[in-house]
Amino acid sequence: MLGYEELFDYFKRERDKIVLALEKMPQDEFTKNRELSFYSIKDVLVHTVLVEDNWLHYRAAGRGEAQVKFDDFKSLDDVRRYMREVDQKTQELFKRLKPEDLRKEVRRVYPEGRVSVYTLEEVLYHVPIEVIHHYGEIFAEFWRMNVDAPYYSYLNYSKDKEK
Repeated sequence: MLGYEELFDYFKRERDKIVLALEKMPQDEFTKNRELSFYSIKDVLVHTVLVEDNWLHYRAAGRGEAQVKFDDFKSLDDVRRYMREVDQKTQELFKRLKPEDLRKEVRRVYPEGRVSVYTLEEVLYHVPIEVIHHYGEIFAEFWRMNVDAPYYSYLNYSKDKEK
């Protein structure tokens, strides 16, 4: 059965391919308003990292929300730094995660005060699915820009992993 760590490893390898494509893109194209789910490709990418950070390292830890704003990131290098920081925290989480931790409650408090409660196991499925959804959004924008979208299927990932 597919494990949580493998799902996270897969979406991070896909992210690496997206970042390589973004390195070839002029800065103004990366930060331009594209009317996506968030203002720019940069903001969509930051959101994918923020999803992981908020759910695993803030909400699951009972610490509220990360105090990160899209304006904190001016360049791809800024986003990369945040990625490395969150990746390190997630690796540490997986090292200490025990089966009984999967039943732990994770609360999300919405700005209007509504509270939703999930298990950590649900969150560990939600994060990769949410992230991959936004990668598709970035791919669609790449296609509109006539940029090759660096799609990396899970099947190719699993074969590469065996090598």
